[in-house]
Amino acid sequence: MRRRFAEDPRFATMREELLGFHKKAERQFLISEVNLEDQCHHIRRICDVIQNMAFLHLMTGQVEAGSLALESVRTLMKFPFWDFFIEGDRVIGVQGAPRCAVAVAAALDWLGELVPADERKAWLMNLAEKGCEPCWLGLHNIRHPRSTKGWSINPRSVMHAERMTFPNDNARRPEITQTTNLRAAPAGGLAIGAVMLGLQGKVPAADLDRWLEMAIHSLRVFETVYLPDGSYGEGVNYGNYTSESIFLALVAMKNNGVADLRSGINWRGHLQFMLNMAMPTAENPNEVVNIGDSGRHRGQVVFQHPDGRAESRSALAFWVAREFRDGSAQWFGEHLAAAHNIWSLIFFDETVVAQAPENRPQTWYPDLDWVVARTGFRSDDLVVSLRSGIGWNHEHADRNSIIIKCHGEQLIVDPCRPPYPFYDPCWMMRTTAGHSAILVDGAGHFYNNGVEGTNSTHAQARLVGKGEGAGYSYFVSDATQAYRIANLEIKAVVRAVLVFFELKAVVVVDRVAKYKEPAKIEARFFADNWDGAAEIATTSDGFEVHRPGAFACAKVFCRAAVELGTGLLPIPAERAAKHPFVAVTTEPTMATTLITAFTLGRRGESPGQISFISDPVWIDVTIGTNAGSATCRINDGATVPQLVVSG
Repeated sequence: MRRRFAEDPRFATMREELLGFHKKAERQFLISEVNLEDQCHHIRRICDVIQNMAFLHLMTGQVEAGSLALESVRTLMKFPFWDFFIEGDRVIGVQGAPRCAVAVAAALDWLGELVPADERKAWLMNLAEKGCEPCWLGLHNIRHPRSTKGWSINPRSVMHAERMTFPNDNARRPEITQTTNLRAAPAGGLAIGAVMLGLQGKVPAADLDRWLEMAIHSLRVFETVYLPDGSYGEGVNYGNYTSESIFLALVAMKNNGVADLRSGINWRGHLQFMLNMAMPTAENPNEVVNIGDSGRHRGQVVFQHPDGRAESRSALAFWVAREFRDGSAQWFGEHLAAAHNIWSLIFFDETVVAQAPENRPQTWYPDLDWVVARTGFRSDDLVVSLRSGIGWNHEHADRNSIIIKCHGEQLIVDPCRPPYPFYDPCWMMRTTAGHSAILVDGAGHFYNNGVEGTNSTHAQARLVGKGEGAGYSYFVSDATQAYRIANLEIKAVVRAVLVFFELKAVVVVDRVAKYKEPAKIEARFFADNWDGAAEIATTSDGFEVHRPGAFACAKVFCRAAVELGTGLLPIPAERAAKHPFVAVTTEPTMATTLITAFTLGRRGESPGQISFISDPVWIDVTIGTNAGSATCRINDGATVPQLVVSG
């Protein structure tokens, strides 16, 4: 690892960041700026510095790095508690306590004899009392949610003022957390903390057994949370957080003879999930198909957290590559997983030969029913996604929403990462109105009001058809249930998406029906305007979305009369301007089929030609581009439209 740290060009950026870390400024923060009641932001910052500086000391022997790690742990020990959730008067470990447990265990291991014996004893005591026990309590509440007293925010934490002015309802929080990332984090932290305490022999055997039993039980729960093909329903960002919490714990337990749980999750499949959710663009080579909260918080230039923590998904990839000799995971870690962190270097194995994915037309059908069709994994490639499937934590009201990316640009998008607080006006971006999906009389499908957070709902869609042929692929999703539990009048909401790979064209077929009263059907298509560079315009029968490098030109057909217009969400103007949309709205109707056909091109190219011919049974859509032409015949007589492709 020392050779890799010093010489491997893959880790040059990480090495330079660690070596150039502003230690003097951090010491000033520890001395005069740290708030010992901030168990969120300040504790996270301190834990990052502990791990990074202890690792730098281990790699280089740099005394100053070791000293700063020591000072940071000493400051951490001054915090009266390491997390801000409580049950009654007891602290619950959710994120802060697990983060601290991992950081302290790493410091004890990596700093070695640099830690005085009396301090080591004090650190271990704090690890047990402020780290492991709160994690155990939180996991016990999650395991037995009906017996908990209920969770709340500690009034002694700065988070109380932030979250309790207009609070979430936490009555069901332990129950909701059973299958989310916030169960994995304390399980991982508890496992690592307990292993360290067991190695040091500084904890009663009964406590150690109790902690390890809870950690192992909680980690094994995720063997059924991850789907059989390795997919994870909270998306890429939270999936990586969950997976890193788990696999670090698996390594600690296996290496120290506690348990070997590596086979419980389809880890190789999980990396295929990560790979197939990748959507590189010209601006961001690490972009993902941001279904729900799958992506990261987005800025105009820097793709990282607002607090400056760089995005990194490569540690997981490199561990999977090493453990399972998986060349695909190795390639993903090296090319699409964003920045490397210390864990990336620790688990990287250069003897695993990277295996690049094939850049060819392909359609991915995961167990999640999040369909992704693509021509490859390069920024120029065409990517089209359709969000079918059931509800998951961090979901949006996005059933049957689509994303289209081509020639390096996101052209039809799922607006990225709305805020979490339900009282923020931008919460509405989580509703169907904030997605490239269908509204019925201005309303979308069922969603929660956010008072319990971003938890999953009962809204679901199901794939009911798919097919492929030379140069094309199509898939059909029925979201009727999601809409009908919000509106009994809904009879059908079905979307079919046809992708022509060589033509660089997409056809979206929406079949919507009511039971009693006619309704206006609206299809929204959002553009990406984070940088202010998007242009959208409508005509009587279509619309265009232009980005600096590419465009989407659409034509619309409907058996009912339609109007086309542009709009912005009724949210603060600065945010609304980043997400302009086109609305295709029908006259009131009991049942109709709305077809939106796109041709995609590079800036400066001429758009393809789109034409429609219809009779009482069939609608023919013909598309011609420089790459050729094709026709799709659509029979819309039934609830699920039938597609027949020729050409």
